[in-house]
Amino acid sequence: MKKTIITIIFLFPLVAVAQSHSDTIRLRQVVVTATQHATSRSKAPTAVGVVDGREMEAVSAVNLGQALNYSTGLRVENTCQNCGANEVRINGLGQAYSQILIDSRPVNSALAGVYLLDQLPTALIERVEVLRGGGSALYGSNAIAGVVNVITHEPRSNGASVGNTTRFMGGKAWDFSNTLNASVVADNRRAGIAVFGHNRERNPYDRNGDGYSEVGLLKARMVGFRGFLRTSDVTKLNVEYHNIHDFRRGGDRFDLPSPMAHISEGGEHNIHSTNIKWDWLPASGIRHASLFASLQHVDRQSYYGEREDSEPFGTAYGHTRGLTMNYGVLYSRHFDTLLFMPAELTVGVEHTLDGLQDHTFGSPDTLYQHIGIMSAYLQNEWRSNRWSILAGARLDKHTMIGTPVASPRLNLRYAPSDHLTLRAGYASGFRAPQVYDEDLHVGAVNGELYKITNAPDLRMERSHSVTGSADVCLHLGSLEADLLVEGFYTRINDAFVNEPVFDDTSSGYMLYERRNADGAEVAGVNVELAVSPIDEMRLQIGGTWQRSRYTGRGKEWDEGKFERRMERTPNLYAYLTGLYMPVKQLQFTVTGTFTGPMLVYHNLATTTGSEVQEVITDAFLDLSLKAAYSIPLGERSELEVSIGIQNLFDSYQRDLDSGSERDATYIYGPSLPRTLFAGVKMNL
Repeated sequence: MKKTIITIIFLFPLVAVAQSHSDTIRLRQVVVTATQHATSRSKAPTAVGVVDGREMEAVSAVNLGQALNYSTGLRVENTCQNCGANEVRINGLGQAYSQILIDSRPVNSALAGVYLLDQLPTALIERVEVLRGGGSALYGSNAIAGVVNVITHEPRSNGASVGNTTRFMGGKAWDFSNTLNASVVADNRRAGIAVFGHNRERNPYDRNGDGYSEVGLLKARMVGFRGFLRTSDVTKLNVEYHNIHDFRRGGDRFDLPSPMAHISEGGEHNIHSTNIKWDWLPASGIRHASLFASLQHVDRQSYYGEREDSEPFGTAYGHTRGLTMNYGVLYSRHFDTLLFMPAELTVGVEHTLDGLQDHTFGSPDTLYQHIGIMSAYLQNEWRSNRWSILAGARLDKHTMIGTPVASPRLNLRYAPSDHLTLRAGYASGFRAPQVYDEDLHVGAVNGELYKITNAPDLRMERSHSVTGSADVCLHLGSLEADLLVEGFYTRINDAFVNEPVFDDTSSGYMLYERRNADGAEVAGVNVELAVSPIDEMRLQIGGTWQRSRYTGRGKEWDEGKFERRMERTPNLYAYLTGLYMPVKQLQFTVTGTFTGPMLVYHNLATTTGSEVQEVITDAFLDLSLKAAYSIPLGERSELEVSIGIQNLFDSYQRDLDSGSERDATYIYGPSLPRTLFAGVKMNL
């Protein structure tokens, strides 16, 4: 019966195409991530996915991670049973291979990246643009798998909204989330400001009743603003700032301080981020120049440790500080004809500094990491209604690499008709060795801490990515639909792998070393269909089939045992969103994600130590339903109330580890159990 329901849900959009009504599918959305200047999605040289505010609200997304669940080629998963760290995978590669930007700037450090998806609330976000495949010519070393560009709210009109969403997880734990957004724009449109705020409190959730949480305690808040000032008729100053403060904790004994718990993992973060950009925009529109600077400061007080019953309290405190700066200049010039076609030339230089100090109390270990990257890039896009030819290159001098690294990029778009667009692209990128990265996330493995060091002969990773796609816009009577089929292939030379070295019992750490494997290959196909069979209905389905493999012997996952398959990369995953409005004030939403079987490693505690096992997981369907009703309160105001259920089938991991010696990294599948929710939002 369950398989029948799954089949109906994911085939329904295809059946709906047979109807003959019309609606607009957002092909004319303006995006900036593909080229660093505004262009419509349909004419962008690369396929760009967009998740806007309406879609985030429809799926009741609280943070960036929940919003990205419904974007083709992306998959978000929980990677820690204790603290609830999440990561996004694009086209089968982990988060370390992707760039997460804020307003097109790479200001998010490796330290901030550990919990970034959970810490960026949707109250901050106007839309998210996703560029799959190599974007290194514009965005730097980690844009191998793709780019996630978070666009913050820009003031465009006067208005305000306040809202609350309350969730009840698995019949055991509450999750409260409140949001505030307001904007004011001057009558002459020369100045404006948008303010946003968010706070959230989540109780811990224990699935299997062992006293240890599967979803941790969370107390978070965010405040910020974005404003603009037209300093003259041809210049504009943009400023964005936000502060995030959150406290998270997983493990047991939440009624006691962290050092008195048997296992406690988490920390308190205080993050300040700001973006400043000055634009020169002559009335002719031919030239554009920008000066920009971004800054992020992260202060983290952490506790990652265990306590035996014979000990009065634990001592596994840590203090980490990180400072990231990115600044530079960008210039673009439009040519009515450059050689053979109209063109947009873009050049830029930028400098990125990333400093980190990580100290564990009770241990002499203090980690210092200082990275500097000096970059220059140039690209030219020849564009007409039928053709786009984008060629560019980026040159990076990274302090962890002896010589500058060049990363070329080439994209082609050909639209033989208004209904068909063909695209192809190539990009080369690299990933530099560094000590602290997303994959160093400090966690508890059978009650022991682990650390990662770089091998003495560690070389940078080098990538080569190829994509090709066909985008078909269908018109059947008054119906509009869009079908995208995209193939991708990425080859990574000298791929990084983390392999166990030894257990240092004197310091209490399990030590892993980051080494180079022979290489890795990822290949697959993304399919996305968006359709509006009637004016009141919009449906979108996306799916990915892919294979991720190490070349050569593969990764040594246990002593003398090698594996070519990449962990946590299912061959098949998909999503569905469907909206139906029978009347203007009433909206029904169905959303779902499907995750196929995948390889996961399980570090199993034994009487003599531990044993690593390879596990092939079950497939999961996470289906959610929502109903929302809007009540007019005047000419411009309305009250919206909503109810719904997430993870309708309670599709959740069935073989969770339990007890103080559990492997906290052995977690997979949907991050929430069956959850009831209700929301209220007032727009003014």
